[in-house]
Amino acid sequence: MSPMSLVRPFRSLRARVVIIFFLLILLAMQLIGWYLERSLEEYYVGNYTRNAERQARLLTSFLERYLAEGAHEEHMADYLRDYGRESGLDLLLLDTDARVIAASSGMENLMGSRIVLPEIDRALSGDPSAQQIRERADRDPVLSLAMPVMHGEAIAGALYMNASLGGAYQTLHDVRTILLGATLLALAITGVAAFALAETVTGPVGAITRRAAEMAGGDFSRPIEVEAEDEIGRLAAMFNYMAERLRNTLYQMEEEKHRLEVVLTNMADGVLALDSEGRIMLANPRALELMDAPGDEVMGRPIGEVLREAPLESPIAEVLRDGEQVTVRFQLSSPFRVIRSHIAPLLPDEVAKDPRGLVVVFQDITEQEEEELRRKEFVANVSHELKTPITTIKSYTETLLGGAADDDEVRDRFLGVVLDESDRMTRMVRDLLDLSLMDSGKMEWHQEMVELPDLVDEACGKLAARADEKGVSLGYREGSPVPPVRADRDRILQVLVNLITNAVDYTPDGGQVRVVWGREGQRARVAVVDDGIGIPAADVERIFERFYRVEKGRARDSGGTGLGLAIAREIVESHGGEMRAESREGLGTRMTFFLPLDGVEDEVAG
Repeated sequence: MSPMSLVRPFRSLRARVVIIFFLLILLAMQLIGWYLERSLEEYYVGNYTRNAERQARLLTSFLERYLAEGAHEEHMADYLRDYGRESGLDLLLLDTDARVIAASSGMENLMGSRIVLPEIDRALSGDPSAQQIRERADRDPVLSLAMPVMHGEAIAGALYMNASLGGAYQTLHDVRTILLGATLLALAITGVAAFALAETVTGPVGAITRRAAEMAGGDFSRPIEVEAEDEIGRLAAMFNYMAERLRNTLYQMEEEKHRLEVVLTNMADGVLALDSEGRIMLANPRALELMDAPGDEVMGRPIGEVLREAPLESPIAEVLRDGEQVTVRFQLSSPFRVIRSHIAPLLPDEVAKDPRGLVVVFQDITEQEEEELRRKEFVANVSHELKTPITTIKSYTETLLGGAADDDEVRDRFLGVVLDESDRMTRMVRDLLDLSLMDSGKMEWHQEMVELPDLVDEACGKLAARADEKGVSLGYREGSPVPPVRADRDRILQVLVNLITNAVDYTPDGGQVRVVWGREGQRARVAVVDDGIGIPAADVERIFERFYRVEKGRARDSGGTGLGLAIAREIVESHGGEMRAESREGLGTRMTFFLPLDGVEDEVAG
């Protein structure tokens, strides 16, 4: 018979059930026996120890009285012999040097000897009850107990006691024998019962196993037939429930995966998943766009090879080492981008120490950086623009206070300059307040139906004297009929005045400025055209920036704040319109703005 033929029967479920039951009963009986034996040992030994301690305390109290009365040693020896004979205890009375000064029967040979035992040393040191269990030469376990004998507040000696534990341990041995017999009987009964039980389990379990194999292969269409209402039947019912839940869970996981893919695909930020070696495992389309590389070229490659301009190798190593998030800012040159990347560890669970990978999130902050740069430039420009008039006012005022005020002509001229500079600062502050209100959305717009030809006529009338003074011809004409527009009349007039003022100021003597309006689709169009000095092509796109001037010195001399065109465009765009600039250096400029007419004609007709 081969060894495999001997092993094969134990591979069946029935044999394993029998073996498991057999081992469980054996383990249970061993645990019960161990616990019972320990409990009995603690009970018998503890009880015996407590009795011995009571007897020892009683003896020490008598011995203390003997010592207090100055009894002779033979009196104490007689007392110990009598007490030892009645109790069956071995007793020794020792002085403070651990020398025997009295002994019970059978211990007289130790008289005068110095006994060195740990419990005696502890008793002489003040331990109220020092004890130790040890074996004699005949392997009989004894309880050795030592207690100090007091004389007043001082230790006058120690009482040493030996009490045999043989009876208690003999009882424990008898208990072990009984437990062994009970264990063997329980194992025999268990073997018979386990064989009978296994037979009732293996058949239904085999059917469940076959159905479970089909489910593992992905076939959830055939549920397990429940033939009984016992535990096996409930197990079959739970298999069917589990299969249904598993099918639903797989469906939900597919949906969750699809949603996650949609989120990653449409995120404005780039997302990378890296392994613990820094190789790219996953990248969403935005990340691939920022890396300027297709997915099949970056997967599995170290990120340092893909983004050579990004200083990420050191931060990635830091995150893998410390497990803490790191933020890194860097620039890409082609095309130029400013990127802020957040690097966070992927931990297997909450208590893990070593990251299993990394998540890198790329945020394109180019626009924010440019906006911050524009903000800083704006603050610098405001400071510079305010510094010039303040310096002028201060210097002219100091000159007047220094004595120039006595000269009427100088005083009037200086005060005129101070007034002009004060007006210029007032206009600048007013313009800044307007821009602030429009930026914050707190500007109040008083909408009404406005006739653009009337506004053009009013604006030209306001600036006619200025144009005549410069020798510039100012006029207007209608291109095509324009219906009224819904707008804030004063603000659109402000736009017209600003555009016409700029055209007049930058058109030389003998030039012309014309305002033309008309309709273009569903928008009203107003254009201010001049044949002045024009604007260089490089500056046309920037003239609507705040404080931007093509000719800074000349603009400042004209009293401008550098904010007029910026405010004009904000006003037009707040009305849903658009403003454009067209110019050729030396040939003139055309400034055009559009206002929407959607719904206006219906309202007018109604």
